[in-house]
Amino acid sequence: AQAILAHAVGGACALSRHRPRAAQALAFGFHIATAARSARFGDVVAAAIVDFALFLVKLVLLAYCCLRAYRIRLHSVEVFGKVIHEFDPWFNFRATEYLAEHGWKKFFHWYDYMSWYPIGRPIGTTIYPGMQIVSVWIWQALSHIPTYKYKVPKEVLSSVPRWLAESLPNSGKGVSFAPMTLNDVCVMVPAWFAAVATFFTFMLTWELSESSTAALFSAAVMAIIPAHIMRSMAGEFDNEAVAVSTFCLVLWMWARSIRRPSSWPFGILAGLAYIAAAATWGGYIFINNLIALHAAVLVVLGKYSSGLYWAYSLYWGIGTLGAMKVPVIGWAPLRSLEQMPSLLVFIVFQLMQLCDLYRRRQKQPMGAWKFFFFRCVVFALVAGVAAAVVFVLLQLGYFMPLGARIRGLFLEAVKTGNPLVDSVAEHNPSTEEAYDVYLGNARYLAVIGLLFCWHQSTPAKFLVFLYAMVAYHYSLKMSRLMIICGPIVSILAGYPVGVVGDWCVDQWLNLVSRQPEADAIDIAPPRTGGMGSIWRTIWRRAGPMICPMELADLAKAKTDSQRSLWFIDRPIRAALAVAICAATYKRGRNHAKSFISHCDEISTHFSSPQIMFQTKLRSGESVIVDDYLRGYEWIRDNTPEDSRVMAWWDYGYQITGIAKRTSIADGNTWNHEHIATLGRIMTSPEKKAHNAMRHLADYVLVWAGGHGDDMGKSPHLARIGNSVFPDHCGDDDPLCQKFSFYQDGSPTPMMAKSFLYKAVNHNVQQGVKLSTKLFQEVHTTKYGLMRVFKVLNVSQESKDWIADPANRVCDAPGSWYCVGQYPPALKPLIDRRRNFAQLEDFNRKGEKSAYTKLVEESRSKKKKPASSGGDSDEL
Repeated sequence: AQAILAHAVGGACALSRHRPRAAQALAFGFHIATAARSARFGDVVAAAIVDFALFLVKLVLLAYCCLRAYRIRLHSVEVFGKVIHEFDPWFNFRATEYLAEHGWKKFFHWYDYMSWYPIGRPIGTTIYPGMQIVSVWIWQALSHIPTYKYKVPKEVLSSVPRWLAESLPNSGKGVSFAPMTLNDVCVMVPAWFAAVATFFTFMLTWELSESSTAALFSAAVMAIIPAHIMRSMAGEFDNEAVAVSTFCLVLWMWARSIRRPSSWPFGILAGLAYIAAAATWGGYIFINNLIALHAAVLVVLGKYSSGLYWAYSLYWGIGTLGAMKVPVIGWAPLRSLEQMPSLLVFIVFQLMQLCDLYRRRQKQPMGAWKFFFFRCVVFALVAGVAAAVVFVLLQLGYFMPLGARIRGLFLEAVKTGNPLVDSVAEHNPSTEEAYDVYLGNARYLAVIGLLFCWHQSTPAKFLVFLYAMVAYHYSLKMSRLMIICGPIVSILAGYPVGVVGDWCVDQWLNLVSRQPEADAIDIAPPRTGGMGSIWRTIWRRAGPMICPMELADLAKAKTDSQRSLWFIDRPIRAALAVAICAATYKRGRNHAKSFISHCDEISTHFSSPQIMFQTKLRSGESVIVDDYLRGYEWIRDNTPEDSRVMAWWDYGYQITGIAKRTSIADGNTWNHEHIATLGRIMTSPEKKAHNAMRHLADYVLVWAGGHGDDMGKSPHLARIGNSVFPDHCGDDDPLCQKFSFYQDGSPTPMMAKSFLYKAVNHNVQQGVKLSTKLFQEVHTTKYGLMRVFKVLNVSQESKDWIADPANRVCDAPGSWYCVGQYPPALKPLIDRRRNFAQLEDFNRKGEKSAYTKLVEESRSKKKKPASSGGDSDEL
C-alpha cells in the first residue's frame, strides 16, 4: 500500500509541474488506476471500508439487544417497585443479607435455626453461593460511587428521535448514579445478567456458526425469549438468573478452546468459567455432561488430537477442583452417579494420551493396526480393573444415588415415586402449550437452523446439535428445564438468518470488490490407529459410491465458470440475493412482529411478584393486591421475635425473609420425613393437629380466598404425610383420595374435619370454624388471601427444651454444625414415622411407601403390551 501511494503521489507531483489542470487530473487518475489494478488496491480499500461499516452497525445493534434484554425485564419494577419476587428469591435475598453483614467465614459456617424448626438447616453447606457473592460484590462496588446527576438539555433531547429517546434510561432525559441498597441490587441483578447472557450468547453463536450476523440475530432472540425471561425478570432473584450467563460463558470458552489444535489454552478459561457456573446453580451438571458428551463424540468422529486432550483435561481438572471447593458440591464430582460420565471421559482421555505417548517413544514406528490392537488391550485391562473397583465401592455405599429429579429425566412415567417431588408443578413434563409460551415462533426457525450447522470448520459445530437434542429431551421431562432451551433455540434461530444473510451480503460486495483470501487453517496431521483411520477407510470404500467423480467434476466446472464468466455470474447472484432478502422480509415480517409482541406480553405476565399482583375490581378499577406482603409485614410488626410460624413449606422462605420469624419448613425440601410430619399435622383433625402444633408453633398461617390457596394444595399435603405415616390415609389409599373433594366441590369427611380446611374457611362457609379453645384468629388481610391464627396453650416447656443448646446434637465438640431435635413430648408421633425410601435410594434401607409401590406397579404395567390388560393410568 505504501508503494502504491508513493507511486501515485510521485506521479501527481510530476503532473502538477508540467501539465494543465485538466490533463493533470486525467493523468493522476490513470496513475491511481494503474497502481490499484496491479495490487488490487481498490478491492482491499473497499472491503476494509465495508467491513468497518458493518462492524460499527453490528456493534450498535448488539448494544441495543443488550439494552432491550435489560429494559423488557423492568416492567415489574415500573408497576410494583423494587420488590423481591415469589418464594425462593426471598431465601436468596436473606442469604445475601447475611453474607453482606457477617462476611464469608460466618456465612459458610451458618447453621440457621430460624428455618426447619426444630432441626435447623446448615445454610453455608447447602447453598450455591455464586449469586450471593456476586451481588455483594456489586453492592460494595456501587457503595463507592458518588452521587451524580446530569440532565440532558432540552435542545439536545429534541434532536434525538423519539423512539430512540424512549429506549434510553429515564427516556433520555438524563442520567444519575448513586449507591444502591442491597435490596435494590438484588432486584436488578437478574435484569443486568440478562444483558450479560445476551452478550455471551452472541459470542457463543459467533464461535459456533462463524457468522457475526447469525450471532447478532441470536442475541436479538435471546434478549426477549420467554424461556429466559421466566427466571430473569427484575426481582426474580433466583440462581438461574445468573447461571444462564455463566453457562453460555462456559460453552463459549469450551468452543473457543477446540477451534484449532493450538487453541487449547482457552480450556483454562473454560474451567474457571465452569467454577462460576457450579457455584451458582445445581444445573451445572447439565453443562458438565454436555461438554463431556461433545468431547466423546469428537473422539468417535475421529477428531481426537492433542489439542482436544489438553482442552478437555484443563477444563475438567481446573473446573472440578474449583467446584469441589463449593461446600454444597464437595466430593460429588467423584461420587455422584450423574457426574460419572464427565469423569469417565476424563479417564479415557488420559488413557488415550498415555497410549499416544508410548507410541511416540518407540524406536521403531508402530503401525496403525498394531497401535489399534495395543489400545484395545490397554482399554480392556483398565476396564476390567475399573469394573472390580466400582463393584467394591458400590458395596461400600461410596456412590451417591441419583436424585429423584435427575431420575425423573430418564423415566417414561410421569411420576417419580416421591410424592413431594411429584407435587411441584415445575417438575411435571412440558406440554405443547408450554413450548409455545416459552419459545414462541423461534422454535420453528431453530429447527431450520439445524440444517445450517454442519459446514463450519470448527469441531464445535457438533455441540449445537448435541445441545439441542439434550435440552429438548430434558425440557420434555421437566417444564422447569425449559430455561436451558432458551440459549440453544436463540442460537439455532440465528443460523438461517445469519448464514443466508452473509451469503447475500457477499454477493453484493462481489460487485464492487473481490473476496479476501481465506486464512490458512491450522490442521493437525491425521492420526492413525484410531477412529479417524476407521472413518477414512470407510470413506475410501464408500466415498466413490456416495460422491462419484462426476459430481466433483461438476463442482470444478461450476467454480471455473464463476471465475471466467464473472461479469455474468456476479450480477445474477446479486439479483438472487435481492430476491431472497425481499421474500424473507415479506414473509418473515409478520412472524417477527408476532414473536416480539408475544415476548412483550409474556414479560408483562411474568412481572407479577406473586406476593402482590395487579387485578381489576368489578367496577373496572385497576388495583394492586398486596395481601401476602402486608400479611407477612403484620406478623413481623405484631408478634414476638421468637415466634414460630407454622405453614406449608411453600411459604417458609417468605416467613423468614419478610416476616423475620422462624418457619417449620421451606422450599429446600431436604428432609422428606420432616415435611411429611408437617403435612400430617395440617391435614389431621383439628384437635389432633393442635396436640402437635402446641409443641412446635406459636402461630399458624394459611393462604385462603381461592387465589391459589391452600385447599388446592391440600391433597398433596395429605399424600406426602401418608408416605411417612401410613396410618394417615392408609396403605390401601396411597393417593389419599379420602382427603379430597367430591365432584360437586364438597369436601370428603376426612378433609372436612381437618385443621387446614377449617382454617381456610373459618367463618367464611356456614358452620365451618376453628375451636376458640384451641386457636385464635388474629389477622386476616384486606382481601382475605392470608389468615393468621394464634395457637393457644403453647407448650413453653417444649419451646425452652428446643432452644437449649445442650439438646442439640453436634458433629464434634465445639462445632458449629449442631442439629436440633424434636421435643420429648413429640416422641410418640415421631416414633410412628417410617423412613421414606425412594426408588433410587439403593444405599438406604427402608420399606418403600405405598405411593412408591404404586408408581412402580404403574411403570411395570406400562412396559407390558396393551393386550396384557391392567390400568396403566391409575396415577
